[in-house]
Amino acid sequence: MSQKVSSTQRAWDSLQLFLCLGIVGLLLAYLTIWHGHGGLAQEEPTNAEKASDVSVTGLKSIAIRPDTPIYRKLDIITVNQTETTEPIVTATGVNVASLQIRGNGSANGSANGSANGSANGLHDFWQFHSTELLTTFADWQKTDAEIDFADKQLQATERLAEATVEAQKSVVERLERLVAVGTDAPKDLAEAKAVLIQAEIEGRKNVYEAQAALRLAQQEKAVLARQLTLEGLPPDLIISTTRDVDIVRADVPESMIRQVEAGQHCVARFFSYPELKFYGKVLSIVPVLSQELRSLRVLFAIEDAEDMLRPGMFAEIGLGIDPRMVLHIPPESIVNIGGTDYVLARKGDTDWRVTAVQIGELRESGVEVHGGLEDGDQVIGRGAILLKPVIVEALRLK
Repeated sequence: MSQKVSSTQRAWDSLQLFLCLGIVGLLLAYLTIWHGHGGLAQEEPTNAEKASDVSVTGLKSIAIRPDTPIYRKLDIITVNQTETTEPIVTATGVNVASLQIRGNGSANGSANGSANGSANGLHDFWQFHSTELLTTFADWQKTDAEIDFADKQLQATERLAEATVEAQKSVVERLERLVAVGTDAPKDLAEAKAVLIQAEIEGRKNVYEAQAALRLAQQEKAVLARQLTLEGLPPDLIISTTRDVDIVRADVPESMIRQVEAGQHCVARFFSYPELKFYGKVLSIVPVLSQELRSLRVLFAIEDAEDMLRPGMFAEIGLGIDPRMVLHIPPESIVNIGGTDYVLARKGDTDWRVTAVQIGELRESGVEVHGGLEDGDQVIGRGAILLKPVIVEALRLK
């Protein structure tokens, strides 16, 4: 009886196995037939349709078909002009020089360096952010006295040489008359002429040495002035600066220097006084590029009527705060390719042009555009990065 039940159970298990295998086989056959006919027939048109959604139509020109999945992912922005006083460029600067009011007749200056502004030491004096700058400035001031002395020495040497030669010429002329009448020997006349030649030679030599000393003093002053300029402190600015103004230096990136010009107004927030704003203007741009930082040094005159600022203080400086009309675009609009910033600007219902733009810094209202777009242009905002491969292809066309 037990053997009969066991045989029946094995038969039933075998039947179940065959039924499962049959169902799986039918399912595989169905999927194979569906993919071989209907499935692929539907997928191929979808890929073709996607390929035609975006296409390159020419150099720096692409077409985007409306009412397509890719188009619905794009955000179209209209660029409009707005008035702003936000800085065009922001840079970190340091107070390099300040004209301080002398108190209690002190002649020592400050710990970080000072130089007297007058010979008697009772008037205002300069403070600098480094002892090296102080030393250079003091040496530059000293060259004025050296040039004045060398110039006076040259004038005196020229007068002495001229007087010596004229006196010896008189001796020669007198001896020529005496020799002519026979009262003096020709030998005396020849010696007098030799002394005249020697006086002329010595006179020219002394004048040349005096001229060389003057040129050397002038060259030394020029070299020191150049050193001050490289440090971001041209001497002419020191001479013209008043006691209520501090000179601040900042390094502006080379790529942003086109936005900076002399006379441009600025605002500074010193880290020592974060709640205060100090206003000023651009004095000059040092004509030397820093090879390490790839930047140019810009000098500012910052108003400090209450004498709160000291050399060495750091500040964040915003340049270009005068009211102006600007264009802003969202940062998502910008596609950077090969170091150049591009946007897609509309030129038709389906056509878009790849446009190079010059941009400023990122603000709350967006990225400021300094060139490449005009008021009323439409650009692609969100989703522009999805089109980067097509943009690259449009830029490569010859």
